[in-house]
Amino acid sequence: MPKRRKSHILSNQFSKLSLASKVNHLALRFTIVSVLIAIVITKYMAEQFVKSSAQYSLNLSRSTSRSSVHVAVKSPTAPLPTPAVKVAAKSPSRQNPKSLTPPPPVPDWAVAKSLPIPSRQPEKQDLEVVYNLKKPPNFKHSQQLQAIVNDVVELASDQMSTKPLSITLIDAKTGETAGYQQDTPRYPASVIKMFWMVVLYAQIENGIWKNEKDFAPYLAKMIKESDNEAASFILDEVTGTRSEPELKSEKFKLWKNKRQQVNRFFRQAGYKNISIIQKTFPIDYINLPEPEGSESQLLENPENWNRITTQHAARLLYEICYAGQAVSVQASKKMCRWLKRDLNPKAWRSPDSYDFNPVRTFFGESLPHTRVRLHSKAGWTSSSRAEAAMVATENNKATYILAIFAQDSAYADEVDIFPKMSRLVYNRMNSRSSK
Repeated sequence: MPKRRKSHILSNQFSKLSLASKVNHLALRFTIVSVLIAIVITKYMAEQFVKSSAQYSLNLSRSTSRSSVHVAVKSPTAPLPTPAVKVAAKSPSRQNPKSLTPPPPVPDWAVAKSLPIPSRQPEKQDLEVVYNLKKPPNFKHSQQLQAIVNDVVELASDQMSTKPLSITLIDAKTGETAGYQQDTPRYPASVIKMFWMVVLYAQIENGIWKNEKDFAPYLAKMIKESDNEAASFILDEVTGTRSEPELKSEKFKLWKNKRQQVNRFFRQAGYKNISIIQKTFPIDYINLPEPEGSESQLLENPENWNRITTQHAARLLYEICYAGQAVSVQASKKMCRWLKRDLNPKAWRSPDSYDFNPVRTFFGESLPHTRVRLHSKAGWTSSSRAEAAMVATENNKATYILAIFAQDSAYADEVDIFPKMSRLVYNRMNSRSSK
C-alpha cells in the first residue's frame, strides 16, 4: 500500500477515534450534569414537602374570605350549667403525644417576622401542670356592695332584659363581694384568653418550655389585641393538640383528653364547672371561620362549649393582679403587665388602634384616664359582651374587681351599656372609699 494512502487511512482512523472520544466525553459530562440536576430537584422537592407539612392546615373544601375582625364564635343562647367532669390529673401513660401533635401551623404575621416556634424540653413532653392555688379566696358578702350591684342591674333594666346578665363586684382591699346571677355559667367570649395565659405561665414556671421569650409576641397579640390566631396557637402549644380533620372515636378521645388539661388545671383549684377548651373563631391561618373537624366534634357535646362564671373571672383577676399569687409572684407581675390598658383617649380613639378595641365600648371608656389604672380582658361577639377588670382609683383609695357577662345580642349591639355600668360602679366605689 502506498505510503500516502496508508497515511491517509491512519489519519481518518485517528480522526474517528478523536471524534468518538469527544462524543464519549460530552456524553459523560451530560450524564454527570443530569445526575446533579436530578439531585438538586429531589432535594428541592423534599424541602417543599417538609415546608408543606410544617404549614399543616385542614384545607377545608369550601373557600371562605378572610375576616379582619377578631371575634369569638356565637355562643349558645342559654347558659349550660353542668357538673364537673372527674378526670385524672395526669394524662394516661399510653398516650403518644407525638402521634397527636404534628408540626404546628404558624400565623402569617409570625412567618413574616420569622418568629421562632416555642419548643418543649424533651424530658417534659408528658408533664401536666396544676394550679398552685387550691382554694378560692375567703371573700365575704357585703350589703353595701350589693346595693351597688343592684343599682347596676336597675340601670341595665331600663334598656334591656337582665335575664342574660351576670355581675361580680369585689372590694380587693377589704375582701368584700356581691353579685347578680354570678354563679351562672355563661359564654365569656375572649375573656377566656386570660385563663389560657395562666396555664401557659404555669408550664413556663415548671420548666416545660426551653425559652419563655418565644411566647412573648403571641401573648402580646392574644391579650393586648385579643387576636384569635395567637390564642389558637397558644392553646395548641399548651395542650399539645392541633385543629385536625374529623378523628375516629379512639383518637378523638385521646385528643380531647389532652385539650381538657386546661379544664383540669382550674377545676382542681375550685373553679367548679369551668370549661375553657373551645377555641375562639374565626382563625384565618388554619382556614377555620367556624369549628370544623376535631373542633366541631368537640362541640357535639354542649358541655364542651366555653363557659365560666363572673365569679371565676373576678377571682382569677384578683389572684393575678391584686394578690399576686397566680402561679408565682413573678409570673403574676408579668401577666398583670399584659393586662394593663392605656386609658389615654389618644391611644384608644386612634384610627390605628386594634380591630378589637379593649377600651372603646367597654369599662375603660368612661373612666378618668389621668387618675385610674386599669387591667382588663374583654370579649365581644355578635351575641355577647363580656369583661373582667381591676380598677385602682387615684392614690389607690379604692381598688376593685368588676366582672360583667351579658350573653345576649342586645348587649353586644349596645355600645354604651358597659361604659355606663362601669361609671356607676366607679363613682360609688370612689365615694365609698372616701367615707
